[in-house]
Amino acid sequence: MTKLILGPMIGGLNDTQAYIWGRTDGPGTLYAWLSQNPDLTDLGQPTALSLPLSAQNGFAGVVPINDLQPETEYYYTVTLEPTLQSPLVWPYPKFSTFPPKGAVRSFSFVFGSCFRPADQDGGGIFDHIRALHFARENQAEKALRFMLLIGDQIYGDAYQYNSLGRCALSLDDYRQVYAYTWSRPFFRRILQKIPAYMTLDDHEVDDDWTWVDMARTQASIPIWDRLIRWWHRRPEAERRLTTERVKDALQAYWEHQGMHARGYFSSLALDNDARYTLSRDDSGSLAYQFSYGAAAFFVMDTRTMRVKARDGQRVMLGTGQWESLINWLDEVKDTYPVKFIVTSCAMLYQLRFDIPKDRWTGFEEERRRFIEALRERDCRGVYLLAGDLHSAHSMQVEITGHGGPIPLWEFCSSPFEQKPTQSTGYTWMRKPLPADLVVSQANQFTYPDLNFGVVEVNLDDPQQPEVRFEVYGSDGSLVHAVDTP
Repeated sequence: MTKLILGPMIGGLNDTQAYIWGRTDGPGTLYAWLSQNPDLTDLGQPTALSLPLSAQNGFAGVVPINDLQPETEYYYTVTLEPTLQSPLVWPYPKFSTFPPKGAVRSFSFVFGSCFRPADQDGGGIFDHIRALHFARENQAEKALRFMLLIGDQIYGDAYQYNSLGRCALSLDDYRQVYAYTWSRPFFRRILQKIPAYMTLDDHEVDDDWTWVDMARTQASIPIWDRLIRWWHRRPEAERRLTTERVKDALQAYWEHQGMHARGYFSSLALDNDARYTLSRDDSGSLAYQFSYGAAAFFVMDTRTMRVKARDGQRVMLGTGQWESLINWLDEVKDTYPVKFIVTSCAMLYQLRFDIPKDRWTGFEEERRRFIEALRERDCRGVYLLAGDLHSAHSMQVEITGHGGPIPLWEFCSSPFEQKPTQSTGYTWMRKPLPADLVVSQANQFTYPDLNFGVVEVNLDDPQQPEVRFEVYGSDGSLVHAVDTP
């Protein structure tokens, strides 16, 4: 008998639509049941159903829900048969749809990155998120409306922790790592409770991976990874990254993280087998957008177009994504008082000894291009949301603008569960940004321990929005808070 092994979770949520995602262990169909009635007793038939779940997509699928009412609370469950007699989640969880696009509403959300559970019981920090979600659910402005998971939702290369005993090398391997990591009870429960938006970082494929030619025909991992794996007598296949393995990893990413997002600007091209081609002339990416009322979000894809070519060329976003980002800035700069840009790796916070240069410091030309784009448009109210560093931080810089200095903030939350980077707690470890890039810079705090971040957006005065960044530690207690004017 087919069973649900991951999910259900809410993705692709807006004011009138939602996706309900799940993965089973065999062929079947997901039936979704939604109602404003807490016990769903008013339902005689499913609200909607998925396409047949097939092996081609790893038996993962979404149920598209349409015609919902804005700012309305819904209870939901899923079944594998068109009957409500055996719901797959009980008691019924609930979620609230978003306000209409552009509507001025204060709100809060939670975010973080880097989840590598240490054992079968890993992910305890998600229970603290669940507790905070419950404590705030009746506070209109502080209720956690959604969750951003902004990279390293699995560690395919962490053979000591990924349940394989080796690096993931095939599509089935990556699927197994997702099945293991995402079935941790704390993590699975939080995904049922809070709608989620996701993007990838490096470990969804392999550590600090990148393309090494502009045509994207060859990929590689850093030499130190190859040497460490050689020293530990890992098989040769784990010491190299083939294009086929990249495609397998990105297929697994799509099945678990990509398919329940919406708002893609220009998706990566597919071949006849529905696999990413990753061809040179493909200008698509996994970047997408969404909004919550008067707050706009651009979720970057910092990985699939990334190139560190042997001839010295460096690419982070790719031409197509840059075009989408510039067009998005033009569209939102005057119409949305608050703008969030999700980048899986830090842009403003840089380390003095950053040997891999895997973050924006390794792509200085594109970082300058981004700053210049804000400067040219006098674009204000921009906040960067970052992960990856295995420590949390808050930074503010100012750049020159036509109407005076333009503030730009970066909030980072990382890791959910991983080895923290203690060295980032030392002031001397942070390398200042170039003086010709910003006119001022300040690091409010660095927190080198397990954490999650909460962002509160106050739009009581849309002309002067206030944003608060809070960091909570591994025990769920508040450890840092910053208020931005």
